[in-house]
Amino acid sequence: MSILPERLDEVLGEEIYKREDSNLVQDALIRLGVNASDTFQEFYIQYAGPFWEEHVPFELLDIADEENNIESYTLISRKEHGFPKQFLVLSEMSANAVLVLDTVTDKVYIVNFEGGDELLIKGELKESWSSFFDFLKAYFNC
Repeated sequence: MSILPERLDEVLGEEIYKREDSNLVQDALIRLGVNASDTFQEFYIQYAGPFWEEHVPFELLDIADEENNIESYTLISRKEHGFPKQFLVLSEMSANAVLVLDTVTDKVYIVNFEGGDELLIKGELKESWSSFFDFLKAYFNC
């Protein structure tokens, strides 16, 4: 049984989304010092981004490929916004907001930088999706 949404492979079946080197995923998670959910790891082991879908209007970054990726944006957010280690920034900035995964709870948040970042750090921001799996279903509409 897959830990990814059932129809995801239909949506991301094109060759450009196939991950060539799955070691990149583990290496990035080690450098970031987090242990993300099995769903998160499986998604990035199978697929390489970035991704863009209209259903959730954010560009979903790849974890390691490209210059702008989850690792680089997460490190910037830790440095500039004081994000704790457990948070991964999943997206490009869109309307002064980003998608953030809490690797401890597996919840995904839409975080704006007009106070939402402070609420997130304090643990007071309401999640947008209760798991990375639910986020994937919404993002890719599958």
